[in-house]
Amino acid sequence: MAYSASPEMASSPEPLSPNSPTSGQFPLDQTIKVRGRKRLLQGLQRISSSPSLAKLTRTKSSDYRGGMMASISCVSLSSPVSTYSISQPGSYSSQFSAGYSTAPTSPGSSPGDGSYFDHKMRLRFREKDANVGASQTVPLPADVRSTNLQNNPAQECEELLEEAKQEKAGSVLQRRQGFNFWTDIPHELKIHIFRLLEPKEIIRLSSVSRAFYEMAFDGQLWTSLDCQSYYQQITKDALIAIILRAGAFIKNLNLRGCVQLRDQWLSLGTRMHGQECRNLESFSIEGCKIERSSIHFFLLRNPRLVHIDMPGIQHVNNSSMKIIATNCPQLEFLNIDWCPGVDTKGLRHIVQNCTKLSDLRVSEIRGLDNLDFMLDLFNSNTLQRLIMQNCDTLTDQALTTLHSGLNPDFDPLTSYAIVPPRKLRHLDLTKCSSLTDKGIRGMANNFPALEGLRLCQNSSLSDDALEDFLPTCNRLTHLEIEELDLVTNAFLQKFARSGAASNLEHFSISYCENLGDTGMLPLLKCATNIKSLCVDNTRISDLVLMELADMMRKRGSSKNSMQRPRKGLTLICFDCQNVTWAGVREVLNKNAAVWVQRDVPCSYSHATKAHHEAINTEISLPSEPLPGPTLLYPAEIIALKCFYGYQPTVTEHTKRVLKAKWSSASRLELKWAQWQIANEEVTAAGVAGIGGRRRRRRAREARRELLDDEEAGGDGTDGEGEGTGSAAGLRTRRRRARSGGCVVM
Repeated sequence: MAYSASPEMASSPEPLSPNSPTSGQFPLDQTIKVRGRKRLLQGLQRISSSPSLAKLTRTKSSDYRGGMMASISCVSLSSPVSTYSISQPGSYSSQFSAGYSTAPTSPGSSPGDGSYFDHKMRLRFREKDANVGASQTVPLPADVRSTNLQNNPAQECEELLEEAKQEKAGSVLQRRQGFNFWTDIPHELKIHIFRLLEPKEIIRLSSVSRAFYEMAFDGQLWTSLDCQSYYQQITKDALIAIILRAGAFIKNLNLRGCVQLRDQWLSLGTRMHGQECRNLESFSIEGCKIERSSIHFFLLRNPRLVHIDMPGIQHVNNSSMKIIATNCPQLEFLNIDWCPGVDTKGLRHIVQNCTKLSDLRVSEIRGLDNLDFMLDLFNSNTLQRLIMQNCDTLTDQALTTLHSGLNPDFDPLTSYAIVPPRKLRHLDLTKCSSLTDKGIRGMANNFPALEGLRLCQNSSLSDDALEDFLPTCNRLTHLEIEELDLVTNAFLQKFARSGAASNLEHFSISYCENLGDTGMLPLLKCATNIKSLCVDNTRISDLVLMELADMMRKRGSSKNSMQRPRKGLTLICFDCQNVTWAGVREVLNKNAAVWVQRDVPCSYSHATKAHHEAINTEISLPSEPLPGPTLLYPAEIIALKCFYGYQPTVTEHTKRVLKAKWSSASRLELKWAQWQIANEEVTAAGVAGIGGRRRRRRAREARRELLDDEEAGGDGTDGEGEGTGSAAGLRTRRRRARSGGCVVM
């Protein structure tokens, strides 16, 4: 509790009033100690309790910093009901004050006879001053000031925070007058919103207002202008506006199929005076009607070009190749397929100057028998993809120069050229009629990184070329040898034994009429990771389809009936005369088959049973019950393309399997098989045979049930195929024998 002198005591030197503390009431050997928040308030009170401290030239408290913000030196923290004040020590006669200040609270004067201060007295008296107001201090608010010194400061802080939270929760934000959301949001947010739209939607928004027009053609939205998917829906005016207004930001310009700019290329070039289209890195004009001058204009303005795609452009010639070689040193991709004005003379400039070139596509280009050009490709050795389709001028000698150079050294043991290995990963030599077995055989051991190879429609190639070359390509994943009439099953058998087929993912032997089950079955046992197989117009039979169905089911199963399977293999077997409905049914059956797995407990296994039988002891059955069967659902299926008469049923069955409707798909497969069996019976007995009418009626009923099930789409009561109920539905239906009455089976 704080004490202060009353006004009556200061007015006259009469004896102390009862309100004043006496020596017995005021302890001289004990000070009042407070803690926490009250101690801080007392310190501030001692500093600023009197307005006359500045005139007494007192030293500032060490805890007070006058230059800091939020100073309350002009406000007294004393309580209005206090009659005694506590001041800081260090005043006169502090040894008699027992820690209580006796400093004057009125304007000070030098000590002397007329002084109001007596160093021998414990208290100081002051007279009444009429000019001084009754109160010289401003107390703290009542909600902040605490009357109990024993309160917990932490609890008080929590109460204050709780009150502040309640005030904040009760306050409601008022809507700002005249607020326009689209006008007031930052420009960056507007750009982000526009980026979420499709390009054709942005172009439609440009006609809403002038502000939307300016925003729609902002360059930040068009760093990549790919018109391939909407080139028919964009007008030439909008396309020109994008190129002119956002040209400085465009890096990827794909104008494939934009024929509407046919008459605008020259005027477009005359309007480009600044930085329009100077930062292009990818440039594609496939299918555009563009003049040669406009092509050269774009090539000269963009030295950072990395990707150039202009196949089939009639106006591209060798001068265009020189401009590219001179102005685009960073070029990595060049596609000039079917450009009649380009030959190897112009391509030599590209190969010599563009040292980063990795993808070159020169289908149907003249002069590929030029050994100097092939020698330049051999010396650079930077290509990773080379496509030379329909190149009649490509000869065995030119191909040998490509992978071995001119006059290389040969290994006396293997007879192979001693040259650095090629970096090619994809090679396409489709329909190069001048190639023979000699040129392909010489490629052995020179392409260790080869992953994709196409040798289609080369009728002169036989087993000798492929047997020496393909086993040396251990990274081969894509192989297409379509329409090779001289290739036989012996090549497939040797290729399977070499181990190089283990990485195959895509394999196509379409129209290879000499290939059949003898070569395909050993290859499929080795190529277990295959994802795409094209065997149309070959001699394969149902055995290949059954092997593929078993291989696909062994890749993995799922215990979750709701998990939808994925397509693990795409099988194309059009016009295969030896493939019947029985092989197709085997694929459908394995796609929807639900296997039952029974787990044997560890405490009683087959080995334990055999041991007890061997020693003729009694077998004690396990106390715990045997676990129930576990249903395994397919995780990967075969997407089948087959004979057009079977394809509607196969497509519907695949849809149901992909939706995890297992019993519905199995029911469809069963009804289709019954209809096929009935047709076979009718065909075998003949029209006038015994029981022909009954067989025809059975075939009609089976056909009607199949059509009803296909129209229902697997939405029957038991066709959901989810959980254990689907497997129970499968077991309640008795499957008819597959060979009953079928001549083929």
